[in-house]
Amino acid sequence: MSKVVQSAFVLFIATMASKVVGFLRDVCIAYVYGAGVVSDSYLMALNIMTVAFMSLLCVAIQSTYMPIFTSIEAELGKGKALKFTSNVINIIIIISLGISIFGWFFTKPIVKIFAMGFEGERLALTIQLTRIILFSVGLICVTYVLKAYLEIHSYFFITGIMPLPYNIAIISSVLLSKVFGVGMLAYGTVLAFLLQMLFLVPYCMKKGFKYQFIVNFKDKNVRKMALAIMPILVGASAYQINSLVDKNLASTLVTGSMSALNYAYKLNIFVIGLFVASITSVIYPVFSKLGSNKEIKQLKKTYCQSINAVILITMPIAVGAFILAEPIIRILFERGAFDATATAMTAQVLMCYCVGMTACGMRDITVRVFYSLQDTKVPMRNSIFCVVFNIIFNLLLIRFLKVSGLALASSLSAILAVLFLMFNLRKKIGRFNIQSIIRTIFKTGASALAMAIVVRIVFGFVSPFNEFIGLFVSIGSGAIVYAIMVLVLKVESTKYVIEKVNGKLNRKVSRKMSS
Repeated sequence: MSKVVQSAFVLFIATMASKVVGFLRDVCIAYVYGAGVVSDSYLMALNIMTVAFMSLLCVAIQSTYMPIFTSIEAELGKGKALKFTSNVINIIIIISLGISIFGWFFTKPIVKIFAMGFEGERLALTIQLTRIILFSVGLICVTYVLKAYLEIHSYFFITGIMPLPYNIAIISSVLLSKVFGVGMLAYGTVLAFLLQMLFLVPYCMKKGFKYQFIVNFKDKNVRKMALAIMPILVGASAYQINSLVDKNLASTLVTGSMSALNYAYKLNIFVIGLFVASITSVIYPVFSKLGSNKEIKQLKKTYCQSINAVILITMPIAVGAFILAEPIIRILFERGAFDATATAMTAQVLMCYCVGMTACGMRDITVRVFYSLQDTKVPMRNSIFCVVFNIIFNLLLIRFLKVSGLALASSLSAILAVLFLMFNLRKKIGRFNIQSIIRTIFKTGASALAMAIVVRIVFGFVSPFNEFIGLFVSIGSGAIVYAIMVLVLKVESTKYVIEKVNGKLNRKVSRKMSS
């Protein structure tokens, strides 16, 4: 487990660096094009690519490729697994080319699905940019295969900084587009996706990958992968439907509700993407190897450790964000047209998202276990189950809590999703140490409650002098209290950290004594 924790930390650092450059990319686009026709059109073209392919197809490809690769490697050797990889890449390129050609001729209806309100110049420019950017489909899909290959071989830092060449290329294309025209945005984006893919190639070769021109649609493992992808696509589509329903219902409420939901959702996703994704990306290759080798006992143990780690990390963040929601939103967003009313509304929405933050992390880990066992049907049923209950909760809560009710509905459906998945996982692999998970929830909950009291007192004392300093000091004080509490209560996930620190100290002492 030590290597897993180290890899998760490395990926966390790499992801942080990538997100900073991604933020600079957005700042650059805003600086050059502001909030006008060009920025609307370009961001919508990118959104089509992100939603239709990166959030659906690429995730499905990566999730199904990993367990099948590890299974082939374990049973038939690395040579067969590498042939399978080349075959998958070649088939993806062929299918992607067909998708791009189809998109070239039917760009307008595709754009209208995503941007019903676009007309005139905005619609024409979006169609122009989307038509070119669609030729990135194959590049993106191949990138995710290479990314999965590297993560199987524990190259997490490289996959973490993978967006860096992409974002740098986008920034360059935005600046060059002022000289060479708006079309440079689209061509620059295709180049950015190409550079992102090429960035991974040398590292894949270093880990033994050799490209072969093999195209065999009848290969049983390719067929297995194709069959497994379909339920994942259905499940991922269900989450997109959830988002679409939330946004449509928010559009029926008072002005500002849509923005409040969007800003709070992005903060919620930022936390989950930064902390939980660092764990899931690292642990999934481990799950895949354990699943393919039928090491169910070790899989259960690793699953419980991963869930406990997610609880240990996300619980204080969720409680802290709940307590400090309003000052966080005020410091991040309250300027210009974003007034105190918008801050209050967005803070309430963020508080409701915090209720399900830990559950979302637990759900993501549990889904990966099913994928590692090459079972994509249970997660698909879970996604459909979530959509149904999310809509029911939406309709019930929106009457009383308005836009905050939509966020609370998402949180409640996430909690139900975890219970549904764990129940089905127990049926699939037998009993696992659920008592350990329950103990961790109660102990971290108690630690987070003590932290919340301290945070509230410290913030109330310091914030009248300076709200930003008050926020910083209260978060620091809360983190110290939480760390002390989880050590005092002996939360199971902290044992490894103590052992690791003690091991390093002992090694340093031994080296000094020997010298």
